[in-house]
Amino acid sequence: MSNPTPSRPLSPTFFPSLAFLLFGVALALGFVTATDKFGRSLTQIRQNRPEIVVKGVATQDLRSAQGMVGADLAWRGENQDVGRDAMLAQRTQLTASLRKAGFAENEIIFEATTVRRLEPAVYIEPPLAAGEKQPVRGRQLIDYDTHARGQVPEYVFAQHLTLQSTDVARILAFSRQEFFPSGGVTFVRSTPIFRLLNLADVKKDLLESAAKDAQRRAQTMVNGSGSHLGSLLEAAQGIIQISAKDRIDESDSGNVDVFSIDKTIRVVVTMRFELVKE
Repeated sequence: MSNPTPSRPLSPTFFPSLAFLLFGVALALGFVTATDKFGRSLTQIRQNRPEIVVKGVATQDLRSAQGMVGADLAWRGENQDVGRDAMLAQRTQLTASLRKAGFAENEIIFEATTVRRLEPAVYIEPPLAAGEKQPVRGRQLIDYDTHARGQVPEYVFAQHLTLQSTDVARILAFSRQEFFPSGGVTFVRSTPIFRLLNLADVKKDLLESAAKDAQRRAQTMVNGSGSHLGSLLEAAQGIIQISAKDRIDESDSGNVDVFSIDKTIRVVVTMRFELVKE
C-alpha cells in the first residue's frame, strides 16, 4: 500500500510576492484610468478653447530665367555614306544658323549621332493545309521601325540637339524659326520649356508674406468680437502653384507651368490661432 505524498509547504516569500504583484496590477490600472481621464480632460479643454483658422495667400509674378528646347535631325536610306554626308551638311548649316541668331557655342549641345542598320523582313511560308496545293498567303504585317522598307538593308541616322540659354526670348524665337533641311534629312523640334532659377529663395519670401497675410486676415475677422488673437497653435504649408501669368487656379490642386516665360507663383498657408477674451 503506497503512502500519500506529503503536501508541499508554502514558501515564506509567497505571500509578500503575491502582495507586490497585486499592488503592481492595481498601480497599472490606476495609471491607465488616470491617463484616460487626463486625455478626455485635455480634449475637453481643446474643444472648449475658442480658436480661429485662416488661410493666407501670397503671389508674385516672375520671368523665367532659363529656356530650353530640343530638336532632332534624322535621315533614312539605303546608302550609308550618303546618309552620313547629308547629316554632316545639315548639322553644319543648322549650327551656322544658330550662331547667326546669337547662340553661344556652349548653348548649342549636340549629342552623339546614332546609326542603326535595318534588315529586310523575312517572310516565312505558312504550312500547307490538308488538300492545299499551295499555301494561302495572308496579309503580312511588318514593323518598318525595325525592318527595312525594301529588300535591302537601310540605315537610320539620328542626332539630338539641345539649346539651353538664359536668353529666353532667343529660345522662343528659335522655336518659331523656319528651317528646311535638304538631302533627305528631317528636322523636328519639341515645345520649348522655361524654368525659374533660385526658386527656393522665392518660396521662402512668399511663405513669409503668406503667413503675414493669414495673421492680418485673422485680426480683421476678430476685430470687434471682444477677443484678440492669442498664440499660434498650428501652421501648415499648402500647395504651391506655378502658373502662366495671371492664370492662377484658385483650387487647392497643385500645378507647375513650364511652357510660359512669364509666370505667377501662388503660395497658401493655413494657420490656427487661439482666441483670448478681452
